[in-house]
Amino acid sequence: MTDFNNILLLILEKNPSRLLINPLSKSIIAGFGNSKVVKLSDFSNFIDFKEEIKIQLYKDKIGFGSLFFDIENKNISELWKDFEVAEFTFSNIVFKYENENISYYGEDENLISYFDEIQSKNIKFSKNSENLFLEKNNFESWINLVDKAKNQINVSILEKIVVAQLYRSKIEKLDLKNTIINMVEKYNNCTTFMYQIKDSIFFGSTPEKIFEYSNKTLKTEAIAGSIPNKGESTEEIKRKFMNTTLVEEHKIVSNYIEKQLMKITSNKVRKSSLDVMKLNNINHLQSKIEVDINDNDFFKFIELLHPSPALAGFPVQEAKNWIRDNENFERGLYTGSIGYVDENNSKFYAALRCAMYKKNEGEIISFAGNGIVKDSKVNYEIEELNSKFKAINESIVKK
Repeated sequence: MTDFNNILLLILEKNPSRLLINPLSKSIIAGFGNSKVVKLSDFSNFIDFKEEIKIQLYKDKIGFGSLFFDIENKNISELWKDFEVAEFTFSNIVFKYENENISYYGEDENLISYFDEIQSKNIKFSKNSENLFLEKNNFESWINLVDKAKNQINVSILEKIVVAQLYRSKIEKLDLKNTIINMVEKYNNCTTFMYQIKDSIFFGSTPEKIFEYSNKTLKTEAIAGSIPNKGESTEEIKRKFMNTTLVEEHKIVSNYIEKQLMKITSNKVRKSSLDVMKLNNINHLQSKIEVDINDNDFFKFIELLHPSPALAGFPVQEAKNWIRDNENFERGLYTGSIGYVDENNSKFYAALRCAMYKKNEGEIISFAGNGIVKDSKVNYEIEELNSKFKAINESIVKK
């Protein structure tokens, strides 16, 4: 077992309330306890909320942020009652493992002592493999919604609408540690996240970063257009993508992000060539985008880049309005943004391939969605949606 995996297990032993793990870069950010929580609901406007967060960041140096997909909708449903439309959590202590270096912020003598010795500790880990039982999906209502979206696209300026669905499963108790380890192992090119609060645990492994800012460079990416992974080679997958509506769907997202970035800088926006991100269950079209920017203006980055057409549709505001009026559940943190900010860096990710565990109800609610365009084929969309649900549900372990 690598030092990274051992350190992750040792961190999970202490039951963090906030957690971000990137296996590719071998980085872990974990928050324990809440010394201060700044909630949008405590302020009359978003400007005051942002100013309070900047004041608190000056004091605490690091904070975890989360924002709903639709922060304009202030009516929180029963599903998301434990969460805020937008909030920043400043933990009692934050553990950070990056570039094989350990650092921490805050005060907690017991945890500091534990962290100081963490590289000399080893843990015996018992792998539990009792996975969540899944019943057959019934997508009838979702299929009707897809048809409704296609009809709307044909008669309006909308070119794309991301149509989402949730899936409920009963579970007596979640084995959170094994679930997190499963996700990190299965999706090592994704960012695994976890947020515990009150009766709820929200977690997932997302392939999509909204942005990462460090060393005066803002990095983001366009991930849109998906096909199920059936074990083909990369070249075979690329051939499947070519000459399909999926390439056009990806261009919508890529062009949108480039135009948004040009609103805040005159520096050249750099875009990679089109590539394929291969996950266990699904393949995505991906292009990486970056630009040089002097200031860590994380709220401006969120405002410009979230939600993108990959999460909402295009045009974005019209797609958000359609989703608010037509989807049969409130998305909350699903397709929302989740991440952290410190003095010189900020990293936020789209909450995808995710689920919520409701302890008192003994229930797992998982989430998935597809981008729908005028030529979308319903049978294909069902196959893709099943692949996305499988990506999260096959990682969930029960006690």
